[in-house]
This record gives sequence, C-alpha cells and structure tokens, in this order.
Amino acid sequence: MADKLDKKSDPSPAAGDKAAAPKGGMLSKTPVLLSTVMLIEAAILIAGFKMLGGGPQSVAGAEFTTPDDHHAGGRSDGKSPTRKKTAELLVLDFKAPNKVNGRTFLYDVSIYVVVKAKDEQLVKDTLKEREALIKDRVRTIIAQSDPEKLVGGSEPGLETLRRQVKYQLDTIIGDGVIDEVLVPKCIPFRTDY
Repeated sequence: MADKLDKKSDPSPAAGDKAAAPKGGMLSKTPVLLSTVMLIEAAILIAGFKMLGGGPQSVAGAEFTTPDDHHAGGRSDGKSPTRKKTAELLVLDFKAPNKVNGRTFLYDVSIYVVVKAKDEQLVKDTLKEREALIKDRVRTIIAQSDPEKLVGGSEPGLETLRRQVKYQLDTIIGDGVIDEVLVPKCIPFRTDY
C-alpha cells in the first residue's frame, strides 16, 4: 500500500506523460492570441486615419463689424461706392381674420417692402393705385394660412407669409422690383371667447 502512495505522489515522468503536460492547453493561449490580433487591428486603424485624415482643416468665420463699418459699407475710410441705395415702403398696416383651425383670430399685421431707390416712386404710385387689391390678396393669404405659421411656432421668420406676399406683389407691381418683404408685426388676437 505504501508503494501505491509513493507512485501517486511521485511527479516524475515515469508516472505518466499526461501528468507532465501543462494544463489549460488552448484556453491559456486564446487571450494572448486575441490581444495580439486587437493590437494589430488598432495599429492598422491608426495608420489609416493618419493617411486619410490629413489633420485639422481651417474654416473661414464671420467678420466682425462695428456700426460705423455698417454705415460706411464695410470700408473703414467712410466711402461706399458699391453700396446700393434702398428704401423701405409701408405696404399696409391692418387687421385680417383667420378661422382655419376652428377658432377665430384677428391678426394685426404690418408689411413693408425693400426696393431699390430708383424704383421707389414707381412702387409708391402702384401701392396707392392698387391699395384695395393688395389688401384683398394679403387678407386672403392670412385667412388661408395655418395659424401655427403665423404666430411663429413652426416658422419664427414667417417665411411662408413673406414668400406668398412677395409673389402677389410681384404680380401686381412687376417682377424684380421688390427685393424683400418685411413683416415687423404679426400679432394674433383671439376673438371667440
């Protein structure tokens, strides 16, 4: 019996070739193999980014101007040979109803147009001659518009209203005369409480 205990506790190669082999086999090599593959992938990715990236690019930003620069046309010497003269003319200032969503709103609206100085008298005369037609067209635009677009919810700049008014004024006055439509006031008042 003592012989059996000596054979079991004897770690010599004579006890068997299987007992002398290291334990773990493939499982002990997997983390090393995985780490090596990941390091190679990282090196390839970094090299690719370096070649294709090219580094940071410069971006042109906005220029800062002072109020004096604005009046001088952007030039510091006060001369503005390229500045075009424009005029702002009142088209109308009135109230128009809107019942699109089932509630009645009365919109207090002011509309101006920006025109070239050379066309100022033509536009003034046409606005005076066609005042009723212009009010009718703008009232129709406001009556058919979505109230959400008129109060600035989905369109803070009232782009749709401006575009539609400009189209109607271009039809009445003539194409290319009006540079821009301005809407400084568009205030809704609920009338059905």
